[in-house]
Amino acid sequence: MSPQRAVLLIVVSILSWGLVSFFEPAESVGDAPVLAAFYAAPAERVETHVLKRGETLSHLLDRASITGGELSNLLLALREHRSPRQLQEGLEVTIRRWFSSGAPRLVEVRLNADSTVRLRSEPEAGWRSDVIVTPTVVDTVFVRGQIGSGSSLYHAVLEDDELGLPPAERIAMVSELAEVYVFRLDFSRDIQPGDRFRLAYEREARPDGTARRRRILIAELENRGRLYPALYFSNGEIGGYYDNTGASLRTAFRRYPVDYVRITSAFAWRRYHPVLGVYRGHLGTDFGAPTGTRILAAGDGTVSFVGRRGGYGNVVELRHPGGYTTLYAHMSRFASGMRAGRGVKQGEVIGYVGSTGLATGPHVHYELRKNGQPLDARTAKLPPGAPPIAAALRGAFEEVLAERQELLARIAPAGPRLAEVAEPAVVGVTQ
Repeated sequence: MSPQRAVLLIVVSILSWGLVSFFEPAESVGDAPVLAAFYAAPAERVETHVLKRGETLSHLLDRASITGGELSNLLLALREHRSPRQLQEGLEVTIRRWFSSGAPRLVEVRLNADSTVRLRSEPEAGWRSDVIVTPTVVDTVFVRGQIGSGSSLYHAVLEDDELGLPPAERIAMVSELAEVYVFRLDFSRDIQPGDRFRLAYEREARPDGTARRRRILIAELENRGRLYPALYFSNGEIGGYYDNTGASLRTAFRRYPVDYVRITSAFAWRRYHPVLGVYRGHLGTDFGAPTGTRILAAGDGTVSFVGRRGGYGNVVELRHPGGYTTLYAHMSRFASGMRAGRGVKQGEVIGYVGSTGLATGPHVHYELRKNGQPLDARTAKLPPGAPPIAAALRGAFEEVLAERQELLARIAPAGPRLAEVAEPAVVGVTQ
C-alpha cells in the first residue's frame, strides 16, 4: 500500500468516528427532559343571566355590574332594535367579559328563538348593535306510528324517542296534525288503539332541532280501518287540505274552538252539575286548557253578544249563516275589539280561557246550535266550508298529489310487518 493511500484511509476513519460521536445523543431518549405544563389563561369569561318576573333589563344589567354611563349607552344601542320595556320574563342575556379586566366586551340579548341582539363594546365608538338571525335548514321529515293500548296520538308521538326530534317539536307536530283533521276527527274521542298514521312534513329547522315553520305536505290516518288522506294544495289563489278526490277537509265549523286539548265534560241531555249539585242538561262541550289559552271562532260569522251572562261568566256568542250559532263561555277576558256586530273569520282569536261564572277550573264551554236547537259539536254532521278543487285546477292538483304520494310511499305503514327490515322513523332530506 502506498504511503498516500494509507494516510487517506487514516483521515477517513478519523472523520467517520467524529461524525458518529457528534450525532450520537448524550443521553438516552428515556432521560430526555420534560417541560412543565403550560397554562394559558382564557381571553374571556362567559356568564348568562335570566330576566326575572317584574324585573327590568336595567335591573338585570345592574345585577351583572354594568352600571352608569356604560349601562346608558348599552340600552341606547339596544333601542335601535327593541325597546327594553318590551322584554319579557325568562329572556336570556349572555355577557362576555375580558378575563384580565372583567370589562364587558359583548352582550347578547336573546329576543326569541330566531333573533338575538348582539351588542359590542368598541373603545372609540362605544356600544354598537346588530341582529343575529338563527340559521335554518329546510328539510322534510317522515313520521309513522301506531296507537298503543291505553295511549293516544299525543303520547304515541311524544314518547317515540326514535323520532329524533325535541319534545317541544313533537308536541307542535301533533298540534299541526290535529289542526289538519280538526274538521273530520275528534282526536280526543275518535282515535283508538291500533289506529295508524304516517305523514311527511316540511320545516325550517334550527340548529337545536326545533322548527321556525312547518307544514304537513301529506298525511294518512287509519282510524278503525278507514283511511283519512290529507294533501296540502295551493296555487296562490286557494290553499288548504283536501282528500285524494279533491274534496276539501274543511267544514263550516271546527270540531273544537281551542288547539288540541282534553275534553273535561261532554255534551249530555242530563248531567250532574259539580257546582250546583243538581242534575240538568249540559248542552255543550267543555275543553280544559290553561288560563289564557286562545279561544278561536269555530266558523265565519258575526258577533251577536259580548259580556257577562250569569253562570256562563264572560261570554262571546256568534251568529253564522244557515241558522247556526256558537257560544263560548267562562272566558278570562275577551280579545281586543270584540263587540256586537263585528264580523269574525273561522280560526280568529275571540277570547281567552278562564274560569269565570260557575266553573270549577279553567276551561271553555262551547255550544253549537241550529235554529235554536242544541247539537253535539263532536258528532253533528257539519256543512262544507270550502268548495272542491275546480275543474280548471284538476290537472295541477293531480300532479301535486302524485308527487306527494311518492313521498308517502317512502314510509312503510305503521304496525307489525313480516320479513321486513325496520326503516328509520325520521329521514331528513335537505332541499
